[in-house]
Amino acid sequence: MFVLLIAFVSFTSAQDSLQVNTTEGTVEGSRAADGDYLTFYDIPYAGPTSGENRFKAPSPPTNYSGVYHAVNRNILCAQPNTRGLIGVENCLTLSIYTKNTTTPKPVFVWLNAEQYASTTTPVFSYKKIVEENIVFVPLNFRLSIFGFICLGVPDAPGNAGLKDILQGLTWLKSNIAGFGGDPNNIVLIGHGSGAALVDLLTMSPRSKNLVHKAIALSGSALSPWAVAYEPVRYAEVFGGVLGITQKSREQLAKLLQTTNPNVLATALEEFKFTNNSLIFAPCIESQNSDPNETIITDAPLNILRSGNYNHVPYIAGFTTREGTLRASEVVFNRWLEGMEANFTNFLPVDLDTNGNATAVQDIKRFYFGDRTIDMGTIEDYLEYQGDTLILLAVIRTARERGVTSTSPVRLLEFGYRGTLNSDWPFNQIPLHGVKHGGFLNYLFDYDLRPSDVQAMNSLVRRLTRFAHTGEPANSAAANVVWSAVDKANLNYLYYGGNDGTGSVAYVEEDRVNPHTTRMTFWNSTYERYYVPPRPVSGANSLLGVALFVTLSQLFFLMF
Repeated sequence: MFVLLIAFVSFTSAQDSLQVNTTEGTVEGSRAADGDYLTFYDIPYAGPTSGENRFKAPSPPTNYSGVYHAVNRNILCAQPNTRGLIGVENCLTLSIYTKNTTTPKPVFVWLNAEQYASTTTPVFSYKKIVEENIVFVPLNFRLSIFGFICLGVPDAPGNAGLKDILQGLTWLKSNIAGFGGDPNNIVLIGHGSGAALVDLLTMSPRSKNLVHKAIALSGSALSPWAVAYEPVRYAEVFGGVLGITQKSREQLAKLLQTTNPNVLATALEEFKFTNNSLIFAPCIESQNSDPNETIITDAPLNILRSGNYNHVPYIAGFTTREGTLRASEVVFNRWLEGMEANFTNFLPVDLDTNGNATAVQDIKRFYFGDRTIDMGTIEDYLEYQGDTLILLAVIRTARERGVTSTSPVRLLEFGYRGTLNSDWPFNQIPLHGVKHGGFLNYLFDYDLRPSDVQAMNSLVRRLTRFAHTGEPANSAAANVVWSAVDKANLNYLYYGGNDGTGSVAYVEEDRVNPHTTRMTFWNSTYERYYVPPRPVSGANSLLGVALFVTLSQLFFLMF
């Protein structure tokens, strides 16, 4: 009798916690296989995005015809791949991982993207984060051309992917309480281009009251690739690969809207840019557009300096070897030879030296001296790529926010590689420090060794404490205070340790002013040569200035 009573109570509790009422109907989840928590997979937060909706802002979701069984995780947003198209267009879903559906907990909304075109595929574990009383929500949004073509016309206004995320946040505001989440404590967290999206969304008035804290790792809206400089021109060039030429923006949008997505994916594989701009990226929308329809209408740097953004507690982070993001280009596309032949082609797109050969030579000499750019200077190549892609922008973001934000801003340099080595695919390129993507290993317990657990626990604890209290404290290293950036000091927390395959020393240090020599050089360079991105309505006017990227510069340098 006693045994039967216990069984009945357990069964009833399980039934209550596995079904949640939402604005669209009842959702049923399941218990996780690897821990004591619940999972709800691929819940629709918006309507379909195929056909005439391909490039438009998302619509609200439709009601369920019955109980929605959120028990299978198999929806991936359409994205180009070496094998063609993977994923589907109608992909606007989110998944929810929660310890229970009762006690209100902070919510991590995870934006996973690389170069706005793909999502990482390793099987990460969210168990560690959920165990820290966090509701974890990976959110699908449109990628590549589907999410970021920007023509400034009704059929392709731009920033569909950002508008997807905003719709997802709106859905969570109304529904996350039923899953044990606190709708007033939403933490937007992203990596790579996902971090840039976090940055951009906090700059949009439309995210007010939808985002309460932000964590941006290895990416920033100030990165030269983060915002499109010539969105219309790039779309026209892309159309040209498909044989679509001499068309108006409206005509181009209509034709791309009806092109087979597999054809689009095949054509997308043709593109990558030596100036590290991207074929499709978020754009600056026209200030004359309806503010209820736009996301961002000014250059990110201008917004930060104006102070007219959402002042939420903010963490920015970078690793010590972000330039590994461009390691494959060395192996497969001969970028070292390309840089040696014409360094100008490899300058960031947000610099306009206006033909000043001395300025170009100064940048090249700062990293390579008078040496040849080849495998003998691979470390300098990785440092140059890491600085211009990510490091410089992340540090500048922290500095700019530290001046204007009324909420705390913190900066993190992650230099603890530990015993991590099995997922580095390029044996011909030595890896010293933490590669781009290294944060993910420690956040999601991927490819780590027992000696790395201390660093993993510390990082997870600090970020989850930040979610709970706004203070990223680490009880295991209580004597190491992570000071916020202020107007006088660029404070930051440094995670460090020795590379190796055995026992690894791990340290945390509160420091000031990271990479002073490099930052001084680049601050001076950007003061002289920086050019901000312009609204899409003025994109055609860019074609006559030095920022214009000729067709010969659009593609990989192939030798």
